[in-house]
Amino acid sequence: MKPDQQDGRPAPFTSPECDLRDFAFMPLDVARLRDSELASSETPESCWAAVLLWCASWHQLPAGSIPNEDMWIAKAAGYALRGKIDKSWKTVRAGALRGWVECSDGRLYHPVVCEKARESWKAKLRQRWNTECGRIKKHNERHAGANVPKPSFEEWMSQGCPQGQPLFVPSDTGDSPPVHPPNVPGETPSKGQGEGQGQGELTTSVPDGTGGPPPALTPEQMTKMEIWHAGKAMLEAQGMAKAVCGSFIGKLCKDYGDQIVLEAVRAAAVKQPADAAEYLKATCQGIAGQRPRPNRQEALEHSNRSAAEQAAAEITGGTS
Repeated sequence: MKPDQQDGRPAPFTSPECDLRDFAFMPLDVARLRDSELASSETPESCWAAVLLWCASWHQLPAGSIPNEDMWIAKAAGYALRGKIDKSWKTVRAGALRGWVECSDGRLYHPVVCEKARESWKAKLRQRWNTECGRIKKHNERHAGANVPKPSFEEWMSQGCPQGQPLFVPSDTGDSPPVHPPNVPGETPSKGQGEGQGQGELTTSVPDGTGGPPPALTPEQMTKMEIWHAGKAMLEAQGMAKAVCGSFIGKLCKDYGDQIVLEAVRAAAVKQPADAAEYLKATCQGIAGQRPRPNRQEALEHSNRSAAEQAAAEITGGTS
């Protein structure tokens, strides 16, 4: 019997994989908040603490939830310092937690925040689906006869939201041998050789006339294929030339290894950075321990602190 059937607690309002930690902004329904019972019935202190808890829940897992722990809640609302809960927390706690519901996993969920979280999570998945469909389209254009079908959003969701999976390549014509992913594709023996002609593309084929399916790929081949297809598609989408894309991905594989580059490519597919090349390089360096991995939230907080310090300095200078 499920936990929610045992004690009457509802199932969580957002799915366990709902992760919005890379979403710096949370939607706020202005009219809904302005006309809410929270705004009309609670003290300003309770209202402010409630908003802080909403913000904290936005970057929790699952999004829209918080731990059912009073110390954690008080700290997130600004009423705990150095391991102690402020005495005034008792007067604002009920108002700050207005609307929160304990679900079967033991966490507290806010229905309105979860509503916005589900919308944002679906938009995030839809972006991943668009990226995957774009990859399939390019694959079909490059390989005559491939005709790999693009799944609908619902089909893709039901399949577990796959990304970067190996795609079928028709049997070779025999005019040229299949090209395998190079160990060091960043440098070529002669400048220009192989550029713009699928350098490093991994293909699977069977002899002509056999009618059989492509041979099974090894884990290493699947890793290289995912890096090559997903990484190059991401860089090409941002305007990088095909030949440069291959050299760039190959250099990363040479410097950091396939597994690190694969992790970086997957992270970039989720975050959709404005500069994919810089993000991939920085993430590889971070995983390899050469420098901290990029963190959008830390960068945003640093920017906010700098702006606040500058404003404080200007105010102080104007009053002196």
